[in-house]
Amino acid sequence: MTAPDPAAAATRKRTAAGCLILARRTGRFLFCFRSRDVPSGGTWSLWGGKPEGEETPIQTALREVQEETGLSFPGTPAHIHRLSNRSFTYDTFLLVVDDEFIPATGKEADGYAWLPIEEVPSPIHWGLEKLLEDSAAVSRLVKAVENTSGRACSLRARKATSGQRRNAGSERPWRQDPSGGRNRRDGRDAPPKP
Repeated sequence: MTAPDPAAAATRKRTAAGCLILARRTGRFLFCFRSRDVPSGGTWSLWGGKPEGEETPIQTALREVQEETGLSFPGTPAHIHRLSNRSFTYDTFLLVVDDEFIPATGKEADGYAWLPIEEVPSPIHWGLEKLLEDSAAVSRLVKAVENTSGRACSLRARKATSGQRRNAGSERPWRQDPSGGRNRRDGRDAPPKP
């Protein structure tokens, strides 16, 4: 048996995957406010993470959604975006559920919000920012919102931010339950319901 090549392991591309979750009835997406205890903490993002073992990107995304929200998705999500550079690849999938739900968030999320994709809160995770800068991915999201919910979607691809986060630190984490009530950990009122 040969020993693993440390040089090959060092050059192996890292991968991760996740999902945007869209509610068919409202046309709103479930966003995650990342815990400050995880990489890129204190930012709004989608639900996802690293693979375990030999998982495919879609298996990783579905497992991460189940672990981070409690949602077991029986179908096959649509692939909407791939962010890739020399050392890292992130695949984003779209899950469509009938109704908004309260996610069973764990240690990786300090909050969540159901919002139109046009109203992603700040500060935004760099990976979600890159997705929203991609015109093909944005086109897929607009079609998904309009075709599944019937809600008009005015989302347009964002201009590249050169690695800077927009409005970093401008909003505090908040939770919003699907009925419109607010449940913030810090006790302050959340932004108005769209």
